[in-house]
Amino acid sequence: MVAISRAAPSTALRTTAAASNPVLREGAKGASVTALQNKLKAAGFNPGAVDGAFGPKTAAAVKAFQKARGLEADGIVGPKTWSALNSVGASSGGSGPTLKKGATGEAVRALQNRLNALGHNVGAADGAFGPKTEAAVKSFQRAHGLTADGIVGPKTWDKLGIKVSGGSGTTPAPGGGRTVTGYVNGAPRQITLSKIPNGKEMRSDAAAAFNRMHAAAARAGINLHVNSGFRSMAEQQELYRKYLNGTGNLAAKPGYSNHQGGIAVDINVGGTGTATYKWLAAHGAEYGFKRTVPSEPWHWEYRP
Repeated sequence: MVAISRAAPSTALRTTAAASNPVLREGAKGASVTALQNKLKAAGFNPGAVDGAFGPKTAAAVKAFQKARGLEADGIVGPKTWSALNSVGASSGGSGPTLKKGATGEAVRALQNRLNALGHNVGAADGAFGPKTEAAVKSFQRAHGLTADGIVGPKTWDKLGIKVSGGSGTTPAPGGGRTVTGYVNGAPRQITLSKIPNGKEMRSDAAAAFNRMHAAAARAGINLHVNSGFRSMAEQQELYRKYLNGTGNLAAKPGYSNHQGGIAVDINVGGTGTATYKWLAAHGAEYGFKRTVPSEPWHWEYRP
């Protein structure tokens, strides 16, 4: 009797856990798929409509997420993928200074990066709380049942699930981000990076957009192989040295490369006549990416 009474709850718990995080693949439907789609969106990977139907867009988002987290990109949501998804924004809440239109600084930038990752587009995370950021905050607040006043107070920070200290420093962003010193027009500034394919990183808002573009390209049979993303000062100095002595490609002066700002990415396009380049030329702008260096068809920048 005792053995049976102890075993039954254990079995029930295992059954409940399996039911909440079942193995999912394309063709699946139901509440677990809806939960999956919401988690993908929270991680910055667009699954399409949150409709409880595991279709091609959701499959592509799963594969992009798996690649970004170093998992086998098979599009099947098993224990390892659920575990990685459940770790995104696992904090019970967040905190930060009260922010509203007109505010500036790193706390604003952290807010913008998080809103972009959650699908509420603010454009460039420039640290300036302008009309576009205010509109994104209101959109987020409406989606989470909050008063849509555009002011980021305790309740909004709690729903965002990040913590920002002192109005200037940020903790690593949900989804694997990290804060580093980047450079914009020669000036150092703190930026938050997130992963993109091939072991590279970009500023978190640019990374979220790139991962969506990468998934869309994959659905079209195009592989956007990344050769270079964010660069540290040391990396840019080395490339610039090679450029000056004639052993490397054109490189911007250290501190002035948009790679150091986290918005530039070099993609292995193989020339302007390839299917990869033609796909980018036709669709890159849909995700905010533009070719900005006439002599470099591989160089694209996030310019939403």
